[in-house]
Amino acid sequence: MKDWLIGNMGTGGDYMYQAIHWYSLAAVLLVLVAAVVFCICNRKDSAKCRKLLVGVSVFQIAFEVIWRLVYLFIKGDSILCWWPAYACNLGGVLLPIIALLNWQKGKKLFYLFGFVGGVLTFAMPDGIFSQDVFVFPILKSVLQHTGLLLIPMIEYVSGSYRPSLRDYGWLVGGCLIHVANCEGICRLLGFTEDFLFMRSDLPFVIPGVPQWITMSVFALAVFALLSFMSDVPGSLKWIKSWKKKRP
Repeated sequence: MKDWLIGNMGTGGDYMYQAIHWYSLAAVLLVLVAAVVFCICNRKDSAKCRKLLVGVSVFQIAFEVIWRLVYLFIKGDSILCWWPAYACNLGGVLLPIIALLNWQKGKKLFYLFGFVGGVLTFAMPDGIFSQDVFVFPILKSVLQHTGLLLIPMIEYVSGSYRPSLRDYGWLVGGCLIHVANCEGICRLLGFTEDFLFMRSDLPFVIPGVPQWITMSVFALAVFALLSFMSDVPGSLKWIKSWKKKRP
């Protein structure tokens, strides 16, 4: 049991885009489709969609505590493992709390960032599928990132929250909070890892261009496009209003 919890089972290696990755992705997609179908079928009954959202959020918060306890007392990590160093770790804590509180400004700040982070993680799960068996650390990452997809998706499909270009400033503010956490607070705590992949070898590298510039421009462009596509009428209305205010 301990070996499973600390990930010391099977054969270590890089199993991205191999069977364990595809099986995990299939399970996540099945959960997402089931949630979408449920919300569509109960769109007129917002209370049922809210109950689903609350249930998912409570589970996510409980699991965030559980995996930290496992890493602290069984794996033997430092108490600093409780700190949400990666952007997805922070999102895994914030998104369910925001959903439970129904905090609209929090949704503007963190929902779309968390959702995109979840998509990118399952598309390019660097360092996640490091064993050929489904050990607890893999389960932890899969469940955490499933929550990042599921919570915003439930809100979007049920109509309780919809990203829009008019809220883009809030989204950029959320990005800056993640940067402050990953590149500021984490450094003060003694972490040295590249938690925001600003210095990584992800496929956004342009020779001769600092990685942080490439990542920042790419992220801001993607967030702008997704914000617009999520609410085309509202975004167009905001753009027209913004143009009228210009001298």
